[in-house]
Amino acid sequence: MSKPLRMYFLCVHNRCRSQMAEAFAKHFAGDQIIAGSAGVEEREIHPMTIKVMKEAGIDISDYRSKRIDMKAFISSHMIVKLCEQVNEKCPSVPFGIQSVQWDIPDPTPVNSGHGNIEDFRTARDLIKEKVIQLLKEQNVLHVLR
Repeated sequence: MSKPLRMYFLCVHNRCRSQMAEAFAKHFAGDQIIAGSAGVEEREIHPMTIKVMKEAGIDISDYRSKRIDMKAFISSHMIVKLCEQVNEKCPSVPFGIQSVQWDIPDPTPVNSGHGNIEDFRTARDLIKEKVIQLLKEQNVLHVLR
């Protein structure tokens, strides 16, 4: 067996989209990958992120928001940025590391409101599709479960 593919999913706050992407990657690729997620800033994971992932059969209630870890960043085979804003604040992806950009709308509310559950579901479903496609392209997709 070859070494696992190292994927690092990045967003601004690591409270929703990048957490979902990490969870789906781990779910669908198993030990074929080492997946992590982080943000330029860290904020508490939004409760609706946990709720909609649970609806999809994945429990991320023990996940925590993290800042970008440069060791994980430079040791990744692939960096996936889930929002355009992270480009402005994120370190440049070094030569030799594949960089992927997904501009997925942020379902978390700008102010202190709870947000719309349908926006979280829409983001979740789009991220799931993109993760599955990416894993297929990398030949690390396990049988869909």
